[in-house]
Amino acid sequence: MILIHDLTGICEDKRKEVIACLDELLTYRDSDGLLVPVISGYNWYAKLTKSDRVITFSNIHETESYKEDMLRDLEELGYDHKDILNQIREKAGAFIHDLEFRLRDDDGNLLPGLRIKDTRTGKYIDLENYQDALINYQEFTDAEGCLIDEDQGWELDMPFKGERELMSLVNLFLKKSGKHIYDVRGNIIKETDEEQDARAPWSDAYKVPVLLLGETALRYADKLPQFVPVTKFALKENNNEISFIIHNNIKYLKSLNQYTQLLRFGFAEEECLGNKPFIRYVDEI
Repeated sequence: MILIHDLTGICEDKRKEVIACLDELLTYRDSDGLLVPVISGYNWYAKLTKSDRVITFSNIHETESYKEDMLRDLEELGYDHKDILNQIREKAGAFIHDLEFRLRDDDGNLLPGLRIKDTRTGKYIDLENYQDALINYQEFTDAEGCLIDEDQGWELDMPFKGERELMSLVNLFLKKSGKHIYDVRGNIIKETDEEQDARAPWSDAYKVPVLLLGETALRYADKLPQFVPVTKFALKENNNEISFIIHNNIKYLKSLNQYTQLLRFGFAEEECLGNKPFIRYVDEI
């Protein structure tokens, strides 16, 4: 588990300024006072990836049960167990809570490190009082965009050597990493219980899996209809990273003073591909 103050590679004063800037973008209000978030969230890491990000397949998750299932299937594809573990790094983050997001794993336990702040009150929600997604509770019917998740988890950053390996990884993760199967438009394909049992998604699979493909994958974009080009903004300093993904709001971001701040801090743009259901969440904030 890592906390923001574990990023000792970024000096404390700068770290505080960066997080304050990102929090402003996460809870941005326009000139009329309306809540219009510019980014959907951001992550931080106490170490950088061991491979070149431009040729990396990335997947974010939280639980150990999911990791065990993922490792098993990757080993069946011929990957070495230790090599895979070597490509996993701890992450933490803050992001806007979609009311349909799960709070608990398949065994009913709260997701590791999850806290949700209601920005309307400034207080954290007592998640022990809720068994299901918050959309199922009357008190949160008007809370869309006002809840901020703070979570702990990990990210797999696996290099790929070419089109064949990339497609093999993409096919596996599209099939297993999400609770649902999506079509090329990013819409859920209805499955019978028998079909889902046969597919056997990994334990604790998200409704919206987070899949990112490095810049090299752009050359195969026409063969990856489930993905769209997006931009990653990342600050990498002394083996630490703070980053976020943005798509439709990028022009709006560049019109704001916070964008100039990000550049001054040392943030740089990286082109990549993101899976459509995740990018839809990024855009619909």
